[in-house]
Amino acid sequence: MMKQGLALHTTSGELGIAIINNQGLSRFQSWDLGRDLANNLQEKLRDFLPPILWQDLEFIAVAKGPGSFTSTRIGIVTAKTLAQQLNIPVFGISTLESLAWYHSKQNLNSFFIAVEMKANSEEVFGAIYQFFDKKTDLLNIIVDRVFKVKEWEIILKEYQDKYNDKFNHITTPDKLAFTTESLLEITSIKINNNEDYSINNWQNLTPFYN
Repeated sequence: MMKQGLALHTTSGELGIAIINNQGLSRFQSWDLGRDLANNLQEKLRDFLPPILWQDLEFIAVAKGPGSFTSTRIGIVTAKTLAQQLNIPVFGISTLESLAWYHSKQNLNSFFIAVEMKANSEEVFGAIYQFFDKKTDLLNIIVDRVFKVKEWEIILKEYQDKYNDKFNHITTPDKLAFTTESLLEITSIKINNNEDYSINNWQNLTPFYN
């Protein structure tokens, strides 16, 4: 039986909420709230959750960044508060990882996906993920961090030359709530792989800001 969980994505100012029930059925909705994100998040959560009750939730997943400082913080604080009050694990998932996972399902031939997000005129956030045949696992082979643009371009060329059509390069769009269900899917894999819950608690959850 699947564990029931809630996912939140706020890193781009757009609110994404997804829920999975114990039958493995998920539902998702997004709202482009912009500056009204903080004022409307609690109401959207309250209205979207039923028929699942708060006490039915067994985990929370949240996009931890990179992303907008204010928007990311709102999601992280909400997820930490809920996890603490409900005494359930909370999984912080990289914004880049959730986007890579989303695209891996769209292009089944891509086994290496590079994801980048603009940081400033001279730097980008970047990461490279390796996916496997059945898309049931992923490996973060170049961990999310800030790169100088030239440094990142060299890495991209090396992977493109080596893996050709098995390599896909993704640039993050302005709105990212469409990847909210990916947070649930990635977290479910971590749970199925028996990832240690003790490291996924509200006290250890930290954001990765843009």
